[in-house]
Formats: sequence, structure tokens, C-alpha cells
Amino acid sequence: MEYHVEKGEGGACRLTCFFSAADVTAEWKKAAAPFASSFRMAGFRPGRAPLEVLERQFGRQIAEETTDALVGRGVKKALSAEGLLPVTAFTYEGENALRGRDFRFSVSFGVLPDAETPDFSSLRIEGRIPAADAGQDAAALRDMLGRMAERVPVKEGRPQDGDIVQADVTGRIDGRVVPGMNTGPCRMRLMPLMPGEKAPDLDPVIRSLSIGETGTGTTVCPDNYPDPSLRGRDIELTVTLRSVEREILPPLTEETARRLGFSGVEALENAAHELALERSGARLHMEAKRELMERLEAWEGVEAPSCLVEHCRREAMRRSRQYLQSSYESPDKLREILALMKEEAEETARKKAVRRMLLLGWARGEGLEVRDAELERVLAGRAAAQNMDAASYARSLARGGDIYEMRAAMLEERALEALLAHVLRP
Repeated sequence: MEYHVEKGEGGACRLTCFFSAADVTAEWKKAAAPFASSFRMAGFRPGRAPLEVLERQFGRQIAEETTDALVGRGVKKALSAEGLLPVTAFTYEGENALRGRDFRFSVSFGVLPDAETPDFSSLRIEGRIPAADAGQDAAALRDMLGRMAERVPVKEGRPQDGDIVQADVTGRIDGRVVPGMNTGPCRMRLMPLMPGEKAPDLDPVIRSLSIGETGTGTTVCPDNYPDPSLRGRDIELTVTLRSVEREILPPLTEETARRLGFSGVEALENAAHELALERSGARLHMEAKRELMERLEAWEGVEAPSCLVEHCRREAMRRSRQYLQSSYESPDKLREILALMKEEAEETARKKAVRRMLLLGWARGEGLEVRDAELERVLAGRAAAQNMDAASYARSLARGGDIYEMRAAMLEERALEALLAHVLRP
């Protein structure tokens, strides 16, 4: 295999790879082998059908498999040799490979620019010690007792703390259903409120109903709602309560504690306190992590590569378009909303690109990496979720570069956790 790398401005990179006809034919035969083993045709033993026969039946699939394999192999080899770290998905240029012919393709993508490792020596995040009060201990204990709870349907009366309810919820503005606010059957648990905690706007409406009744309430459209024209406006809620289940907890006795695997009530209560502390720690960790992300996004004197900013902008608009397409039937209305979102998407993309560049640059300086085995485990999990073979799933991501964008995202997350541990001060 031969390759050539062209680097442009703004972190843009274009990789061209060339495979000889012999390389293509060898890979073509590998791709055809699974089809041969399952192909049945009079006059040929299983697995012995000539390539020409298989190509008439499965030519397109074999070409796709061959191309994906060659692209994956060529890109991986070139990136490793050149020490390049893609930070965006790929734009693929080329046709499918064909047996007996040379094969050339190009992929364009953004790379992490060569720069000094970011200096975070002055960065500090104030940490807090996890703590749990009596209410949080009680909630944790209730959850542990819930492992032995009996669920019974409630036929009369109104829902209480801890009940599991099912309700139909619809939200409207100016009489029109708000996209995403027509949930149909919605299942949730009514949680007890901690001191100083505000109940969700839906909560008092549900608690005021008996089964079969319909009530109304009001909530405010959140600031991050995809349609900017609806943000901050009042949403009229219509809620119909369909069912209620109540958990009957076992008594807190020595016998219950032993059945849950503890030596007694005191050990169970101690474990509940540890669980409450663990939850507090996780909450504080997420708050510190969010603060660090915001600090990085506002880092001064840093300009992210234009190709990375554009990639983040396209991804943000793509996700918004997918969400809104299922909610708005009018193409004109969809275009109007997306136009309103453009400026906001560009600012969000710039912040995300700065954060990714800083974290990946720091990861490179610290020697952090995502090993192939780690990436393969993630790919295997996603492939299983889609009922696909892991190897075939990985090959299908080669042309679009999704596998490298996935690795970059994993490395960014690893760097974020490592940097947080480095800058967090108790």
C-alpha cells in the first residue's frame, strides 16, 4: 500500500491511499469467503462455488466489504505512521474496490494541530467533601429495603411519595402541542423532596389526581429547548393519571437485614449511609466536572481549528434536525427554526471545539491514550445492541471515520477525568 498526506489550513488533512490490483484481489477473496460457505447451488459443493458465480449473486456486498476493509487498513496504517490524531469524522472520496483492479481513495478530516501542551498549572477547582444528612440516609435505606418490597396496584386515593405512576402528559403553547411534549404513557416514581428542593412542575399535578382523572398545570419551556422561539414561554400541561403502584416495604428488623445480606440492622443502616455518601460524592463530582468543562470552554487565547469547529457545528445541527423532523411536518417551519438556531449552534460548536482541542492536547502531552482493546470493547457493545457482528460493524464505520471520532471522544473523556483529578483541591 502507498499513501500521501496533504495538510491544509485550520487543521484540515487529506489522506490518499493506493492499493494494487493484487492487494484488492486478496482482500476480495477474504470478503467472499463467508458468502461461499453459506451459498448453495446445484453442481457445486458447499464453499466451492467459483468467484464469478458468487459475484453475480453477492457482488455488491463483496465490493462493500472489500472496500471497508481496505479503507480501514489503509487509514490505520497511515495515521499510525504519521502520528496523526483525527478529531472529526471523515469525508470519503472514491468508488468501491473491484477485483483485479487498482484501488485509490481519499479521506478528508481534521487533525489535532501541533502545539505546546496546554499549561493548566494555575487552574484550580474547589472540591467539597461528600456529606449525607438524615433525609438522604433515609432515602438510601428505603431504596435498599425496596429490594424486598412488594408492589401492589392502588385503586383509590391520590399518589404518595415513592409511588410509581403512569400518566399521559401533553404540553401546549397557544393551543398547539409542543414537539416532544406529547409523551403518551409516561412512567415515573414520585420522589420525596429534600429540604430546600423545588418539586418538578409536573409533580403537584400528578399528586392532585386520582386514577382516571385529568388535571392541568404550567411549566416553563427550558432555555436549551431546540426551538429558540419557544424558550422561556409558559407550557400548559394536561395530565391524565392512568395507574399507580405502591411499594410495600418490609419492616426494618434483624431478619430483614439478614435477608438482605447484612449481619443486622446496624450494618444495614451503616451500608445505607455509605450509599448516601456515594451518591453525594457522585453528585459533587459531576458538578466539579461541569465547572471544569465550562472553564475550558472559556479558556482565553485559544482558537480551535476551523475544521473542528465546523464539524461540531454540523453535528449539533444534525442532531437538532433529527429531533425536529419528527415534530414538525412543515419543511418551511423546520427551515425557519434551524435558521434561528444557526448562530447559537456556531457559538456552542466553538466552545466544544476549544474544549476538545485543549483536552486532547493535554492528553498527548501526558501520554494518555485509548488502546485498541478498549475501543474494540465499546464497538462490540454497540454491535451487539444492533445485532451485528463486531468486525463487520467496525468495518462499516471505516469510510466515515466514525471509529476515529469515537476514539477521540473517548480520549477526551479520559483526559477530562484525569485533568479534574489533577486540578481538584479539597
